[in-house]
Amino acid sequence: MADDTTGGGPDYAEENALRNASESLHTYDQVADTFTAVFGAPVPAATIYDEEREVLVRVEPRSRAVVGFTIPNFKAWYAKNYPDGGEWELDLPPTWPEGGDDTPAN
Repeated sequence: MADDTTGGGPDYAEENALRNASESLHTYDQVADTFTAVFGAPVPAATIYDEEREVLVRVEPRSRAVVGFTIPNFKAWYAKNYPDGGEWELDLPPTWPEGGDDTPAN
């Protein structure tokens, strides 16, 4: 259940983030060396390159909700970001910020 953290109503962004985490689907394509995660039911979305994290982020244009991501060249990305190995995580916001880097992926 959403908490009333905004003073004006429930915090739906947090509630949606929790729901998306529980409904996520992820795949790794060994041939393409690509990791993909989809949060919730598939929806039309724009793909934006996130330079900071070096991943492709899927953003629903109207709500700007982050609905998934793809990591091309996953083995190299993992080795660079987790040189000691082990489990990994990717910290993405539940909604892509207005004025954020909206560089379309090529």
